[in-house]
Amino acid sequence: MSSDPISLTVGITIIAALLLFHAMIILCNTAYSNVSLNRVLIPNSASKDKKGTLAEKILQKPFRCRYTNRIVNYACIIAGSVIVLFMPCRIYIALPIYIAVLLIFGELFPRKLAIQHSDIIVYKFSGFQNFILILFYPLVIISKFFADIVLKIFRQNTKIEMNRFSEEDVMSMLEAGQKSGDIKEEGKKMINSIFEFDDELAYEIMTPRTDVFLIDLNDSADEYIDQLMELRYSRIPVCEGESDNIIGILHIKDYLIKAREDGFENVDIKSILRKPYLVPETKNIDSLFFELQKERQHIAILIDEYGGFSGIVTMEDIIEEVMGEIDDEYDEEEFSLNKVDDSTYIINGKANLDDLNEELNIKLESDNSETLGGFLIDLLGEIPTEDETNRVIKFKNFEFTILSVKDRRIENIKMNILPEQEEDIEDEEQ
Repeated sequence: MSSDPISLTVGITIIAALLLFHAMIILCNTAYSNVSLNRVLIPNSASKDKKGTLAEKILQKPFRCRYTNRIVNYACIIAGSVIVLFMPCRIYIALPIYIAVLLIFGELFPRKLAIQHSDIIVYKFSGFQNFILILFYPLVIISKFFADIVLKIFRQNTKIEMNRFSEEDVMSMLEAGQKSGDIKEEGKKMINSIFEFDDELAYEIMTPRTDVFLIDLNDSADEYIDQLMELRYSRIPVCEGESDNIIGILHIKDYLIKAREDGFENVDIKSILRKPYLVPETKNIDSLFFELQKERQHIAILIDEYGGFSGIVTMEDIIEEVMGEIDDEYDEEEFSLNKVDDSTYIINGKANLDDLNEELNIKLESDNSETLGGFLIDLLGEIPTEDETNRVIKFKNFEFTILSVKDRRIENIKMNILPEQEEDIEDEEQ
């Protein structure tokens, strides 16, 4: 520490002033960011006066506003830290107190306040924000000049603006909007889905191979014509010999045109197949979406690490991740949940565990399975047979009864939610 320290009173006064200044900058920065993002308009009566006009001009320069405020914030934090070092007190006590006060009153409180009253703050503090922009403009120009030099050294584009909003900014404003009633739950879910969009992989939303309707070229036309008309799919994967050997996609439109010319029994399916679009099952769905758009494809064939066919993903599957379920007149409901009483439900084995947890406010988790049927098979350690209906599985405070099994898959389950007292997994036959 210096031999000529700042007096305690002077030091505290300067730090208090810096904290207040820092809090005002955070208040303005968050408010202007919030208004820009949500397009919150300043009241008409205000927009005609000097403050309203000034606020609108500042909103048109979001990069300069955000960049200037950050420089001022850093300067306040550094100056406050230096003052603490030169104060006549124990540094290991003073510095933690300074940091705590800075975080609470200089960061958290003004941010929360700005999110809740962003439009008012933008209007009331427009003069202060404009003063900051003018006062520190030379410092911004100098710092940007040196930053551009560094970018040029590393051959980077100097014209790229920094991101105006981080994901955390958007989510905090989203929470505030929901609490105030401006944003509905459905809107929040959709925005959350957009942020999660680039984190999801294709296999997480695919229709697994066991559920995919395939045409085998080695089968006779009589075996699949009726199914084609009944299922009413527009595009169908076609294999030759085994399901891993996908050789093309049959468009029903092409098939009907050819059938009209040659007759259903005489259609050479192989001659009208379109090239399958093959992608690894671990591909991000945001990349897959843009690829399908670029290639003008509507269906992707997913390939696992061993080169085998694992499932399909359609454009509709990807869009549903953001927009929610899109049902047409031919869709069958997969997540079937019928309430028997307050603690008993009849559930389809294909029900997604996450959807089930959200719908019933319960907690069923599995590292290996995504569906309720798969979860129960994991608990059993074996695949139940079709004559094992009424088999009971107990897990924690849940009692599951298998109602039907088909093609080595659990189709329907009765779930009974018991009082929370049973912790062990049991398996018994009725």
